[in-house]
Amino acid sequence: MILKIITTTSDITSIISLFFVVFAGIFAYFKWKKNFAFKRSNYLYELIEKIYNDSDIMDTIYLIEYKDNWYSKDFHDSKIEYNVDKTLSFFSYICYLKKQKLIIDKEFNLFKYEIYRILNNKNIKDYLFNLYHFSNSKNQEITFFYLFEYGKENKYFNHNFFDNKAYNYDNNYHHYLDF
Repeated sequence: MILKIITTTSDITSIISLFFVVFAGIFAYFKWKKNFAFKRSNYLYELIEKIYNDSDIMDTIYLIEYKDNWYSKDFHDSKIEYNVDKTLSFFSYICYLKKQKLIIDKEFNLFKYEIYRILNNKNIKDYLFNLYHFSNSKNQEITFFYLFEYGKENKYFNHNFFDNKAYNYDNNYHHYLDF
């Protein structure tokens, strides 16, 4: 019965054309998908390269990893503050990409160790404590919002962190900003 319907040359040509269009569409889709994956991996590589090729970020990572007690009153308005802010902004951007689902968990894992080390650093926590309460006193979102939110969601901050008087009873926190 099907053979009776397909009797003319134009019917056969139409079916062959349809087959080639479908084949070309599938081929184009897979080519696009591969190209997209390559661009995505290239973008991730550029983010990783920024960590290791930006001297401000590298200096800050070494500061976080190897130096104790660098966050003090002298920190504010210093070169160290600029480097730390730049580094925290960069990793906040990475957390933003994760939150917006622009990078998936496997891709985020490329940065997870650095974020873990940053958010577990007592000096960073003290700095974020000051920024958090300063921002709250001004009715503003905290700087490095997405990094902070990631830390909050993953319980990097203890309950004292959220008390703006914690510096009075918890030696982990100080009162260096006006809040």
